[in-house]
Amino acid sequence: MSSAPGIPLNETVLRNARPEIAAWLTAFVERHGGFVGSVHLAEPAEEGEIVLVAAHNLPPAVQNGTSVIPIGKGLAGTAAQRRVPVAISDFPNDTSGVAVRQGRAAGSKGSLTLPVFAPDDDTRLFAVVGLGFKDVREFADDEIEMYKKSAATVLDVRAA
Repeated sequence: MSSAPGIPLNETVLRNARPEIAAWLTAFVERHGGFVGSVHLAEPAEEGEIVLVAAHNLPPAVQNGTSVIPIGKGLAGTAAQRRVPVAISDFPNDTSGVAVRQGRAAGSKGSLTLPVFAPDDDTRLFAVVGLGFKDVREFADDEIEMYKKSAATVLDVRAA
């Protein structure tokens, strides 16, 4: 996770950074034609939270503001709570109440967050993977399913 001049990353972002997951995330974002991405893990978070461990092209202010997310808040927290992918076709103009102001600063329009569950227990949340695109876009069900399967490969990094 990198920082722009003048805006340092906070201690929580730095402490939880996982370089191996960041490398996976960069490849994931590039493979799918996105321009921003994030990975939040359920552990080492406290109960009811997820923590940012990797970011790709997210401004430092967004990383700092999303370093710890309560389950149910914002795109990542909502995906974690609902336990299903959450798609927003036009993030800056979303009126669903899911998109929060802090997340809008990332600059993505079409956005998708994907919960990933532990391979040995499909009820235990492992991660939430976020993927943002520069353009407004609708996500078809088969496309979401493909992204969901691809996001689950983050488990391979954990196992390595």
